[in-house]
Amino acid sequence: MNSGIYSALSGNIAAMKRLDVLTNNLANANTAGFKKDRLTFESILQAAGGQPPAGVQSDAPVYAETSFYTDYSTGPVKQSGNTFDLAIDGDGFFVINTPQGRAYTRQGNFHLDSTGKLVTADGYEVLGGGPITIAGGQVEVKGTGEIFVDGSQVGKLDVVDFPKPYAMQKMGSALFVPTNPQTTPQPVQGDRVRQGYLEESNVNAVEEMVQLIETNRYFEFCSKVVNTYDSMADKANNQIGKL
Repeated sequence: MNSGIYSALSGNIAAMKRLDVLTNNLANANTAGFKKDRLTFESILQAAGGQPPAGVQSDAPVYAETSFYTDYSTGPVKQSGNTFDLAIDGDGFFVINTPQGRAYTRQGNFHLDSTGKLVTADGYEVLGGGPITIAGGQVEVKGTGEIFVDGSQVGKLDVVDFPKPYAMQKMGSALFVPTNPQTTPQPVQGDRVRQGYLEESNVNAVEEMVQLIETNRYFEFCSKVVNTYDSMADKANNQIGKL
C-alpha cells in the first residue's frame, strides 16, 4: 500500500480523537469546576528509528501516538451570593466522599441535603474530618475553612493539594482521584476558601469552537487524501490488468 495513505489515516485518527475531546469540553463549558482536556499527538517515523507498537504493520512508515492530559488552570471565579457556593483561591481541592471512596474537586456549588449534610451537586458528602452537618440560621465560612452556624463552629472543610505536576484522573465531570492510590494529599494552609463565590469551567467556548472547526476541516482534508490514494490504487490495478 502507498505509504502516503498511512500518514492520511494517522491524521484521521488523531482528528477523531481530538474532536471527541473538544466536544466534551464544550459540553461542560457551563459545568462549575470543570477542567478541560487536551490531546497530544506525535507522529513517529520508522526511518528515524522508531518501532511501531503491537498491531501496527511493520511497513507503515508513520504511526501516531496520542495521549490525554488535563489543564488544571483556574477557571473564572464569580460572585454568586449563595451561602453554600464556595471557591478555592489558588491551588487545592475540596475532599468528597463517594461510593468509590474519597475524591477531590474544585466544584463548589454545594447545598444541604434532607438531613442537613453539606453535599455536592451530585449528592456526595463534603468532608471536614467527616460529614459536615449544618443546622441553624446564619452560616459563615471562614477563609481557612471553618464553618460557623449562629456564631458557633460546627466543622472545618478539608482543603488539600497534591504534588505537581498533578498525576490525577477524572471521575465524572469535575471529580478527580490520584492515579496512584497511595498518594497522600497535604492540607492547604492559609485563607483560601471564599464563601459566596463559584469557580466556573476553565473552558473558553469561543476558543474550543475555533479548534473544533479547524479539526473538522483537517479531518475532511485527510479523508479526501485517503480517497484520492484509494482511487489512484484502483485505477492502477485496473489499467495494469488491461495491459
